[in-house]
Amino acid sequence: MRVLILYCEEGEGHAAAARALARELADAGVDARIHDAMQRGLGRLIPLLSRDAYHVQVRRLRWTYGLEYVLFTRVPPTRWLGRRGLALFGGRPLRRVIAEADPDLVVSTHPAVTNVLGFLRRRGRLNVPVVATITDFGVHALWAHPGVDLHLVMHDAVVPAVEGVAGRGSATAVSPIVGPEFAAAPARADARRALELPPDRPVVLVSGGGWGVGDLETPVEAALEVDGVTVVCLCGRNELVRRRVEHRLGDRPRLRVVPFTNRMPEYLAAADVLVDATLGVTCLEALRLGCKVVACGAPPGHSRDNARALARLGLAEVAESAAELREILTRTVHLPGSSAELPTEPTAAAAILAAEPRVERHGGHRRIAAVSVATGLATLVAAGWTFASPTPYPVVARVLDLEALTRVQTAAPEVAVVVVARPSRIPELARTLSRDRLSASFAIAAPLAASERRMLASRHDGLVPLLAPAGASGVLRSRERLVRLRHDLHLRRPFYYVRPAGFTLGDYVAASTAGGVPIEGSDRVEPGSVLVVDVGPGYGSRAAAALASSLRRLGVRAVPLSELLASAARTRPTGAAVASARAPIPVASRPSASPASRSGEAGHHSPARSGASETGTKVVSASTIGAT
Repeated sequence: MRVLILYCEEGEGHAAAARALARELADAGVDARIHDAMQRGLGRLIPLLSRDAYHVQVRRLRWTYGLEYVLFTRVPPTRWLGRRGLALFGGRPLRRVIAEADPDLVVSTHPAVTNVLGFLRRRGRLNVPVVATITDFGVHALWAHPGVDLHLVMHDAVVPAVEGVAGRGSATAVSPIVGPEFAAAPARADARRALELPPDRPVVLVSGGGWGVGDLETPVEAALEVDGVTVVCLCGRNELVRRRVEHRLGDRPRLRVVPFTNRMPEYLAAADVLVDATLGVTCLEALRLGCKVVACGAPPGHSRDNARALARLGLAEVAESAAELREILTRTVHLPGSSAELPTEPTAAAAILAAEPRVERHGGHRRIAAVSVATGLATLVAAGWTFASPTPYPVVARVLDLEALTRVQTAAPEVAVVVVARPSRIPELARTLSRDRLSASFAIAAPLAASERRMLASRHDGLVPLLAPAGASGVLRSRERLVRLRHDLHLRRPFYYVRPAGFTLGDYVAASTAGGVPIEGSDRVEPGSVLVVDVGPGYGSRAAAALASSLRRLGVRAVPLSELLASAARTRPTGAAVASARAPIPVASRPSASPASRSGEAGHHSPARSGASETGTKVVSASTIGAT
């Protein structure tokens, strides 16, 4: 019997699953052949849009992959277009690869290949059975296809989700698809001796998969704060991450930074806990060896769904912040590991060899043109509404983890006050705040007169850009105004700006291309918080007095944003407090003729919250500031 195993080189997980299947099948006397469909089998466009774009997205533009993931897995019209696009561009070249191999059965380990094979099988263009493997626990709709005869999953709880897409009887749970070396891994003491790790201290692995994706620096620093723990950071093939971790933390004696390695069975056998950002096959290998798993720093998309699914099944814990990770590690690192409750039989090879044709040929009639046009129009309308309307932004911001400044880590008892008011009121408000010994940054949408800038400078106040409301068709003009304002304030990229009323995803994208990161008012007033005060008509001295009273009661001092960032630069950030490795962004520190930009170390960037006010910005209202 000949079996063709198709995978896609997107990280190491899909290839590792393919190799594990080939070895299992070879042990059963099967002629198993492995082929990378990205190299030859899916044409030229699919590798460009899938592998190459994904490589850039997960490293530099994570939110774009989160948006793509939501559109293609949770929006039926977009998902239908995605499936048809895969079949259109990948169907013919994949049929040629299959014809050359002439297999008795085809196995897929990647969703893109699964969808093309399912289409061919259902249309009667592929006459041999098709089996798809699903190594994730958080299954999205593109993992399965009605045209696939059998799906192999890693847990019984995943079966209903697959059958909901592909039909009853289309899925079965099998033992973990990992290499035999993980079943025969050395004992912990032997593995530590071979890797020259401390034999009597806890060991924590921090992994970003084969590509080294996700935020690795934050969990590494948090783990190092747990007493006595030795941390091994597995950076995969990401040399940039390896150099960044070594530059920032390389002087820590309990840290070892490791590039891509083939010794994963030994590292997982030696470890007490795996902290994983991708939640892929590495996580499955750890569970097979009885290594405890903590999900932390997962980028938007399928990794976060997988983390939530593992937590629901009791197979992993999820740390939403460095502080939570430190608490979890302190609690669990000394506990004995135990094998996860995963299926022990049948093996994947046994299930593949027992697979029977299930799919009947689907009618090859063409879809009615009106349905296709309507689906395309509906998708365009939904995408346009998402980008142009302020209503979906809070939800999209949470899903895509769009960064906004809410606070920084500082040892000084200071908060940044950012005042949003009409330009004509800025001089009056500056004088009022000065009488109460308050300094602030004023948000401006257009350059101020030189005399007003000198007056603000004399009172030690600052300026930050205010993104002008763009409307449905003015995004590009708004971006141009923001760029001009950035030049006028002598700001370097990246820089902070205040969001306008009616803030949209289109505004965020336009401002991001100009180098801007939005400010979001903090939920709490504490040292390091950024307070956004929207001063409406009729509020001046009362607002300033209420703000001053509130801050005095809390024992903190109001300063411009630039001073708070400078204070953060003088404070050594801890793993529990820093959620991003991004360097602090310079702002106009003084609105003088030659304002000097200030910069420092990382500030705290937290996800935008869906509970923002109708303006799109978390606002500390000037009318209620006294109750804060």
